[in-house]
Amino acid sequence: MTERARGRRMDRRRMLDLLVGRLAALGGVVLILTILSVFAVIMWVFYPLFTSPFTSPAEYPWGVSGPDGTASGYPILPLISGTLKGAVYTLIFAVPVSVLAALYASQFLPRVLKERLKPLVEIMAAVPSVVLGFIGGVWLAPFLASHVFALFLAPVFISGAVVAVFLIRHYAPVRFRAFTHPGREIWLLLVALLAGGWLALECGTLLEAAWLRAGYETWFEESLGLTFTQRNAIVVGMVMGLAVTPIIFTLSEEALSAVPRSFLEGSVSLGATRWQTAVRIVLPAAGSGILAAVLLGFSRAIGETMIVLFISGNVPVLDWSAFTGFRALSASVALDLPNAARDDTLYRVLFFAAFLLLVSTFAINTVAELVRRRLRRRYA
Repeated sequence: MTERARGRRMDRRRMLDLLVGRLAALGGVVLILTILSVFAVIMWVFYPLFTSPFTSPAEYPWGVSGPDGTASGYPILPLISGTLKGAVYTLIFAVPVSVLAALYASQFLPRVLKERLKPLVEIMAAVPSVVLGFIGGVWLAPFLASHVFALFLAPVFISGAVVAVFLIRHYAPVRFRAFTHPGREIWLLLVALLAGGWLALECGTLLEAAWLRAGYETWFEESLGLTFTQRNAIVVGMVMGLAVTPIIFTLSEEALSAVPRSFLEGSVSLGATRWQTAVRIVLPAAGSGILAAVLLGFSRAIGETMIVLFISGNVPVLDWSAFTGFRALSASVALDLPNAARDDTLYRVLFFAAFLLLVSTFAINTVAELVRRRLRRRYA
């Protein structure tokens, strides 16, 4: 190849690199302008709410015309409270399961099983939220409403079954220890889970027959002084926890696996067991990444629409009880916006609700990304 041909080839490569770089920069600018445009349009719509006169703080600025022509306040504060309520109960269900599963997968599970089981968990993220909401509203909510005692007993019985199974495994004769190889304890956990759930269901039925004379609604009101509804925060937390679990699990597992191997080797060389190393060394070292994963799951729970639309009951109340429903900002926008007249007060309030959702999710995602970058710099 002559010097001239080689020079032309290098010039074409430089031009191609320059073109790709400019296109990437253009894409980034377009993305930033799109986000700013969305913010600008939403703020342009709801801005007149804060410039119009109001009579009392209780009606500012959420007063809308009712069917009889009288003014009635739009319940924006219960919507904010309901959104946070659903997200908090989601994290209560999702965070322990996701983080513990990620800790087990990264520190104890053999690589062969990890490569097979981890994609199955990640596939859960592809399940449409409308499907989860439909299953939760049609099947799970009525089932839990008729087995409330079993719901309370399940954590106790499942934990007891897990401890009992592993004690039997530990003290069983050597020739009967069929599950001593690493990774096979998953099947023991599955057996314990099924056995504990079955015992909780049977004992809950017995308690229901002994104590319950009327429905759960009456028993909760008379015995505990609480309001019980079929579509409540517990059902939302369980179903939406399934949607959030893959995100938290994947990011937590990556953070735990990114901890330097020297930390583990140093801990084991000083006499610590694998469990002590995982809990006292690996888990704190990956705390920033786990926090970022939880924040991203929290952001997903705040912005979720279809699950809360199906299961929450859509009742705008300021109540943090786990046995009552709520109404979220996203569900209100989906339900009320088609019926809102353009440039009406309700129309502008719904855009303000969308603005709150956009700002909150943007802020949480930004904080999560900053935490992840700090983790990368720390262990680079």
